[in-house]
Amino acid sequence: MRLLLAAFLVLSAAPALGATCAPVSTDARILSSPDYDDIHPDWNDGSRIGLSWSLDLLGEEEGEDGEYYLLGDLIDPRGGVAGESVFVSAMEWECDSE
Repeated sequence: MRLLLAAFLVLSAAPALGATCAPVSTDARILSSPDYDDIHPDWNDGSRIGLSWSLDLLGEEEGEDGEYYLLGDLIDPRGGVAGESVFVSAMEWECDSE
């Protein structure tokens, strides 16, 4: 029973696949891999995202640094896909609970 409860708590704390996430600040990085220093080539020129950007969540991975990273498609403010299968730090984004 305890194992079942522990599994439930872990799963309920993770964002649901298919959820939509939003950056908590304009300092959020767009990454190529689950490595905080691996800035995506389209974003390594110092560009920043705005707070109206979103991420359609596809998955989550733990990086070698022990931090969690979200994998998803980056959506621009007009609803277009600006980047497919990008990574972001889970600490820099909030996801809805769908």
